[in-house]
Parts: sequence; C-alpha cells; structure tokens
Amino acid sequence: MNNEKPICPAKVKTIFLHPLLLLLIIALAAGSLAACSNSAEGKTPGKPLQPARATIVAAQASGNIYLYGEAHGVAEILDKEFELWSQYYHNEGMRHLFVELSYFTAEYLNVWMQSDNDDILDEIYEDWKGTRSYNPDTRNFYKQIKSECPETIFHGTDVGHQYDSTGSRFLAYLEANGLTKTEKYALTKEAIEQGRLYYKKYYEGEYRENKMTENFIREFDILGNESIMGIYGSAHTGLDGIAYGTKSLPCMANQLRARYGENIFSENLAD
Repeated sequence: MNNEKPICPAKVKTIFLHPLLLLLIIALAAGSLAACSNSAEGKTPGKPLQPARATIVAAQASGNIYLYGEAHGVAEILDKEFELWSQYYHNEGMRHLFVELSYFTAEYLNVWMQSDNDDILDEIYEDWKGTRSYNPDTRNFYKQIKSECPETIFHGTDVGHQYDSTGSRFLAYLEANGLTKTEKYALTKEAIEQGRLYYKKYYEGEYRENKMTENFIREFDILGNESIMGIYGSAHTGLDGIAYGTKSLPCMANQLRARYGENIFSENLAD
C-alpha cells in the first residue's frame, strides 16, 4: 500500500488536529482495514480465498431398466438380444444400449457407428482375442446394430478390460482430436485405472461388481427419464443375485434394484 497521505483535489491547506482526535481517526481507519481483510465469507486472516468448485450431480433417473442376462458369445442368445433391441429401438424409441464392456470400448464403438468403415470394430474385435466375445457371431451382432439401428448409443459400465490395447488406443484418439479437457478423457482414464486395479487385485469380484454398479448408475442417471436396455452376463443380472465369487455381496442388478425399485426388470436369456 502507498504510504503517502491523500491530497485533496481542491486547495491544499495545512490542517492541525487535536492529538486525541488524531488517535481516534487512526484507530477507526485501522479497524476498517482489518474488517475488509476478514470480511469475505468469514475466512481466517492470512488464508487465501479458494475459488468455488461447481459440482454437478445428476438426479436419480426415472426411466426403466430392462436387463438381459446372457452367456457370452452364444449365437442364439445374440440373435435374441438383437431382436429385443430392435423392438425397443423401433417400437419404443429407445437409443441407449448398456453393455458389459469398458467405458472406453463403448465410446470407441460410438465413434465407429459414425464412420463409413469397420476399421475401429476390427481393432476392438482383435483386442477381444482370448475372450468369449472373440467370435464372428459377436462381431455380426454389432454389425447388425450399426446397419439396422444406426442411432444406437452404447454405454460401457464394466471395469477397464483391454486397458492397455483398446484403452490406450481410445486415449490416443482423444488426444489427437484435442479432447484432453473433456469428461470422456477423464472417464477413460478412470476406467483404465479401474482395469489396472482389478487385474492387480487378481480378479477381485467385490471390487468389480461394485464398480460396475457405480458406473451403471453414473451413466443411467444422466439420461433423466430415458429408458434403456442392458446386456450383461447372467451372473450380474439377477434381481436377488449374489455377485459371483463372493459370499454375500448383492450383484449389480440386485444393487440397482435397491436404488431404482420397480423401474428395473430382468430376464435371463441363458436359462
């Protein structure tokens, strides 16, 4: 602060004040400065004010959830799932299909849905080598969706499987397109970390089931009143089920029922 005394813009005069009056003026001025420095939201003097962070929390969605349990990679089940999705898509106007894939895999499929070739699908398919999804029937399932239900939006809610292949590739895609400051980038990084932790924990079932549920809730609640169809292994879709490999943890659908109540329906296509 400048220590010079203010100069009146009018005519300068020499002013003599009584000593007691001068002390009173000085005390009042000091008190005013202290009050100004401490007034902002009751902050403690000496601590800088922190900028407020905007936290956006989606309200609980009100749409319906239609879950279908499967045995992965079975042609007859895949045909039934496509038939069901086609009905929901064309007759009910649904567009959001939840799948037992990682967040970044589903988002990469959404990019592929807008492309004029199958390069991305072929890369993802090769990354599935060694899993039950690595068969022509699974690939044809996604090809049918692109052909006959082209406005489908995939939502992957599993932990980050193939984080070092599909995950790394999608992260590079986002970086190449200047999307590092987006929510997609942050959620891709989060899914990759979930995958690393899951495999580091030696396929720990409780961790995966809880993360699948958390990710599902995040993706579903942002949709508001939209209804969705979900395709998951039957171990995750029982409304009274216990998570595979655990003694008492409710499976994903069981946990979702506790949140959404009568808005969730489930059918096991693998029976």
